[in-house]
Amino acid sequence: MFYKQTVNNIKVVIIPLDGGLLDLNRLRFNYFKRICKKHNYNITKKEFEDSLGNMKTMYQQFPISNNYSSEEINNVIERDLFEYAKLKPDAIKKEGTEELLHFFNQRKIKVAVLSTHKIKSAIRYLQLTKLYNQIDFIIGGDSELPGLPDPAVLTTTLEQLDCQPSEAMLVANFPSLLSAGNQILMNVIYLNDLCSANETVIPRVFKIAKNNFDVINVFLFSPYDTMEIYSPLLGMSKDMDLETLNQTYHHLLEEYKNDEQLIELVRDTYHYFLGQIVSEDNYPIIEPSFFKEYSNNESNKDSSINKKNNDLSSLLKNQKNTKTSIGTDLNEVNNLIDQINGNVSNENIEENKQEKLQIEKEKTIGSKLADFGYTLIIDALVSFIALLLYVGFEDFINGPGIGASIVSKIIELYITIALAPFKLIFNGLNSLISLVPDYSTITAGNQFLSTLAIELLFAIIFNIIIIYICKLVYRLIKNIGVENEDN
Repeated sequence: MFYKQTVNNIKVVIIPLDGGLLDLNRLRFNYFKRICKKHNYNITKKEFEDSLGNMKTMYQQFPISNNYSSEEINNVIERDLFEYAKLKPDAIKKEGTEELLHFFNQRKIKVAVLSTHKIKSAIRYLQLTKLYNQIDFIIGGDSELPGLPDPAVLTTTLEQLDCQPSEAMLVANFPSLLSAGNQILMNVIYLNDLCSANETVIPRVFKIAKNNFDVINVFLFSPYDTMEIYSPLLGMSKDMDLETLNQTYHHLLEEYKNDEQLIELVRDTYHYFLGQIVSEDNYPIIEPSFFKEYSNNESNKDSSINKKNNDLSSLLKNQKNTKTSIGTDLNEVNNLIDQINGNVSNENIEENKQEKLQIEKEKTIGSKLADFGYTLIIDALVSFIALLLYVGFEDFINGPGIGASIVSKIIELYITIALAPFKLIFNGLNSLISLVPDYSTITAGNQFLSTLAIELLFAIIFNIIIIYICKLVYRLIKNIGVENEDN
């Protein structure tokens, strides 16, 4: 580590929704890869990972942007991605996600979720996967803040949660987010997502995790890790000056270059004692060259962005005393999130409410009953109109002529098909149980319904069954298509 990092006394954890809690980055990559392939371009995971961080610009560097705008690509991918998530909400959770959030809640560590995409989409995903109530703060990529790797989104989150960077842990899973965390000297755990951590990542993070279970292990066991026992074996200690430590480190790397396990131990020991020396002797923190270049570029930005950030900081300071944790009152949370993102109009607030409530309504028993009632009413109405037309044009239908003959045959065929299942059922039951009347007895009419009315009722039931069979087949075909696309 080029600055001292720790897992002790952590008050806030910032974790990305995309690739951190949910497997959205992989799904986006698979979708975008298919789009690129249709335009004769083969995109790699590394290329896609390097583009993550700003939804407004993430697709601009690819050749397909010559044909479609980033907004168009975003809209198509995000729409279809959420439709897939609604079909399989549990399948998009990353391994260990629920356990990780439960662990933080037990430790009373606040959880802030960062999304590189729209805040409304982030909330919908969290509600859909039933993770929403375990989150304390959410911030999205559609705010007025500069996109990653600018650290503004992280500093804003920490300000809102009254936390210093040294008291927070960032779970980063792509380069621009890691860079943002390093710039404000946050503690960082790098979570392998699309690509595994490479050599440039290792010295910039506290630990590397393969999945969210590994993140839990870092919090549980890292406080007990000690490199002191390796000091006499490797010849490194906190009593060295920085130059001697660096010389010893490079000598050991060269000596054990063919042994990966020893190399990893050498690196961990070096970073441990480097942190000790920097902390005790007040050495200047080593600033990587890419941060210097980034800082120079950022200093030339338009002054209007600085003004927006100052206005936003003032707004957040005024909110600190009245803010509520996300997961308690949904209406207050919506207002807070919109204010953070600079969207304070009543229209946007109302739109947020409607979109968030949509998920909760879709799979309720009430909506299914309403759908059945609607289908029944339409079916009965159409059947009744058809009966009126038949009665009104009965002379024509039964009269001479080729047209009349064709219409008559179609009507007879439909009636035969519609009533056949009921004939089969009632006659079959009658042969088994004599108490059950046969079909001819049922349709003979009674004091309540005529033969025609009973046959019309059977036709309506037949139509409803056919409609729901068609719906089921459509959903199965759509589900199979989505699975094939994902694979």
